[in-house]
Amino acid sequence: WTDGTAYTIPKNSWELGLFTASRYGISRNLELSARPLMFFLMPQAQLKVGWGEYSGFQLATEHGILYPTVFMRLVAREGTGGLISPEYTIPQMFAIYNRFLASYRPFRNAILSTHAGIAFSVRFGSLDPQSTIDLPVIYPRLAVFYNQPEFDVGIDFRGKFTPRFGWLFNVENFIVCGTPDNYFLENKGVMAYTSKKETLRVEAGYKLCFGRYPAGPQWHLLPVIDLVFGIGR
Repeated sequence: WTDGTAYTIPKNSWELGLFTASRYGISRNLELSARPLMFFLMPQAQLKVGWGEYSGFQLATEHGILYPTVFMRLVAREGTGGLISPEYTIPQMFAIYNRFLASYRPFRNAILSTHAGIAFSVRFGSLDPQSTIDLPVIYPRLAVFYNQPEFDVGIDFRGKFTPRFGWLFNVENFIVCGTPDNYFLENKGVMAYTSKKETLRVEAGYKLCFGRYPAGPQWHLLPVIDLVFGIGR
């Protein structure tokens, strides 16, 4: 399972996530990922390039693009489902993400990974700063369209208690330039069960979020649950 690490999945293999990104191994060192459930509302695609192992560290880079215009226009309304006031105009826009990852195995059944990335956005029109969606998880990933560049750094530590049961703990920091509301943190802790043939992974845990939103600092604690299916592993 390669999400969050510098490793890529084998060629012609699939990881199909219910809520997380789904992945496909194009070749031994290339991995393509996308989110099928959100693809028609907020298309996002990402390519991971594996660069091999150096001095015990597995290295990779990720390059992605995000197009949020359809989703933001859909929620720019009053009533149920409205997250943005309909008075604001949402222009055509997209963001480009680039990230460097390094993974190391401190123990036989554990992987420690770190990453650092930068994102830029391109807008074809003005975007009112009052049109933000001030919600955890969403706000940090759309902040680049209001202030740029945006940096993210984090650490991921995962391993196995037994061949079937494992754990994951990660921390991700988002730093947005050009605004005093510039720092966001996400901490996820998960317990996972993997089937014997690695065709299914079941995850359950928490996500703790802190952010400096326009309305002020806020903490949120959210449940995490996911099913990830493995094909051709």
